[in-house]
Amino acid sequence: MSKSVRQIPGVLAADVNFASGVLVLEYDAEADPRSRVLAVVSGAGHTAESLEPGIPPAPQSWWARNRAEVIVAVSGALIALGWLLGAVVGDQVAAYAYAAAIIVGGTITWRRAAVSLAAKSLDMNVLMTIAVLGAAAIGEWGEGATVIFLFALGGALESRSLARTRRSIRDLMGLAPQQARVRRGTAEVMLPLADVRVGEVVVVRPGERVPLDGVLLRGVSAFDESAITGESVPADKSEGEAVYAGTLNTTGLVEVRTSALASDGTLRRIVQLVETAQASRAPVQRLVDRFSRYYTPAVIALAVAIAVGVPLLGSLGAPWGGFGEWREWAYRALVLLVVSCPCALVISTPVAIVSAIARATRDGVLVKGGAFLELAGTARAVAFDKTGTLTHGRPRLVRTLTFGGSEHDALRDAAALEAHSNHPLARAIVEAAASREPVPVEDLVETAGLGVSGTVEGRPLAIGSLRRAMASGGIGQGARDAADALESDGLTVLVLSEGDAESGRTVALFGLADEVRAEAPGVMAALRDAGIEHVVMLTGDNERVAARIAATAGIREYRAALLPADKTDAVRDIRERFGGVVMVGDGINDAPALAAAAVGFAIGGGADIAVEAADVTLVGGDIARVAGGIDLSRRTMAIVRQNLFWALGYNVVAIPFAAAGRLNPMIAAAAMALSSVSVVSNSLRLQKH
Repeated sequence: MSKSVRQIPGVLAADVNFASGVLVLEYDAEADPRSRVLAVVSGAGHTAESLEPGIPPAPQSWWARNRAEVIVAVSGALIALGWLLGAVVGDQVAAYAYAAAIIVGGTITWRRAAVSLAAKSLDMNVLMTIAVLGAAAIGEWGEGATVIFLFALGGALESRSLARTRRSIRDLMGLAPQQARVRRGTAEVMLPLADVRVGEVVVVRPGERVPLDGVLLRGVSAFDESAITGESVPADKSEGEAVYAGTLNTTGLVEVRTSALASDGTLRRIVQLVETAQASRAPVQRLVDRFSRYYTPAVIALAVAIAVGVPLLGSLGAPWGGFGEWREWAYRALVLLVVSCPCALVISTPVAIVSAIARATRDGVLVKGGAFLELAGTARAVAFDKTGTLTHGRPRLVRTLTFGGSEHDALRDAAALEAHSNHPLARAIVEAAASREPVPVEDLVETAGLGVSGTVEGRPLAIGSLRRAMASGGIGQGARDAADALESDGLTVLVLSEGDAESGRTVALFGLADEVRAEAPGVMAALRDAGIEHVVMLTGDNERVAARIAATAGIREYRAALLPADKTDAVRDIRERFGGVVMVGDGINDAPALAAAAVGFAIGGGADIAVEAADVTLVGGDIARVAGGIDLSRRTMAIVRQNLFWALGYNVVAIPFAAAGRLNPMIAAAAMALSSVSVVSNSLRLQKH
């Protein structure tokens, strides 16, 4: 069908994936050939609807939804009537019922075959049309009717099974409401999403879905993000945290400041990724497509040789055939056409890939294409970025050492000094002291890169780096030794001191670190269980910090003090040593390494350039899904191999039997339909946990 669509004036490119039911169209906007495309698609017996943003799905009639099943039922009833008439009246009368069954049962097949022939293409519909018309031509009306009935039945069962995966795009697009409650001035106005601008305030009540991506401006609530991130437990969020379109506000009234248009938000990007992934082809699928392109003409040529060539050779003196037996050889050729129908072969790979992509999307793993789904399963090594990937990406207070005073007072005073600073280390101190009563500060002075000083409750205090404390003389030997021990553990040290340079003393030491994600050790164990031979951490941080993080995460090898170019070289080196390598990262400096890997996994919510450079995006940033994605890839390719074995094995066994006259057309059609349904059913196992 894509060949027919490409011949329409104004169409620049067209690619159809029957497994996902998506036609990707590139066209000249001035010519706008969409109406003609829809006419060709409808002429081929398909029902089409637009997936373009802003265009709601067209309502389908009862006939459009159930046409295939009705055709199968009527065709089957006519075959039963023909069998009854044959038993009571005679075969000549029964032939009329069988002819009607052929006409009805082949309604869709004939139309698709005509479209293929018009495009000078041979497909399975052409193959089946030739077989059924040939059966009628030699008077085998009952067998021709049964063959087309079984072909239609197999197609209906296949379509019904595939509908589960095809609904995934529509389900995603239907998550976000069509309107948003926008606060303008003192009023709340319901507006279509297309009319809501970035930066406007949207009110979301409990039980409503968030209409657009944004940041919580007011209110606290729990958001069910399972459709976006795959996480079943609602996420508690407060002011300043990001929320996604399509997520469900479960408990509180909130106001959200929008950060993206409806066409650019997280939900739309997910839909676009799924559409692109389902339309793309894995390398093994492209191989099958090339094989199928030559397979059908070869089968037709073989059938013609059997139907015409063998009798011709017999008439010329060969010890077989002869025109007296032309009917027998024509019958064998028809059986060959039926049994050789490549239905199962054609869908063996795409249905598995689409099913896996749908499953991955539900789990919060967005794959950009079938090729990456295939390659991920071949990986033998995984490289992880550190900051924001293995760690939370922001420092936290890990350890506090005091010298003479209480930890409570030391942290309270430090937070008072740091309260107005935007430095990440300062924010970590303030967050750690959030439950303490704040105290006022006077004479506050901040020195970039060194720290803050001021007067707290009449006492001159300063907090800053170890380098500042050493330069000012505000740290004694005992505190210096303790600070060295903290740094040896990979912690960043802040020193709280009291007094001036001559008489200053150390009040407390604060050890801060970007903590390892709690799930990291379990992820490493899962990767080893999955057969990953080598896991390495790549970081631009210093050796001591890298060693601490790697040990905590359960990673044996790490490379520290790497620039972005060094990370890329490291990925290439690992790829040369182990073959396929997966790179997992989130930052701008990870983008080159993500692109250099066989498959790049980007942490959702990280830098946009990292997401663009990667092949897989982990929505919500759960690195536990890396192991799940690799496992899904391996299971997908195992099912693809099973499908190909069944589809090809069926043909390898059946074709010789058909050529030898050992197969009945009805048995051949039943086996053909069974092979297609078995391939679909096997692939749909990927949808299950």
